[in-house]
Amino acid sequence: MATINKKRIITAGLIGGTIFSIVVTLFDYFFGREFSWSRFVFYFVFGCLMYGFLTYRNFKKYNKNKNL
Repeated sequence: MATINKKRIITAGLIGGTIFSIVVTLFDYFFGREFSWSRFVFYFVFGCLMYGFLTYRNFKKYNKNKNL
C-alpha cells in the first residue's frame, strides 16, 4: 500500500505546501501584515519541500516496519 512513489510524494508536497502557505498568509493578514508575493512564494516553497520530505520519510519508515 505505502510504496515509495514519486508521484504521490510530489502530490502530497504540493497539496500540503499550498494549504500551509494559505493558512500562514491568512494568519499574517489577521495580525495586520500586508500581503507580499515574495513571502507567499517563500511559504509555498518551504511548505512543499517540508511536506514532500515528511511524506517520503513516512513511506520509508512504513516500508521498513512492514518488512520486519
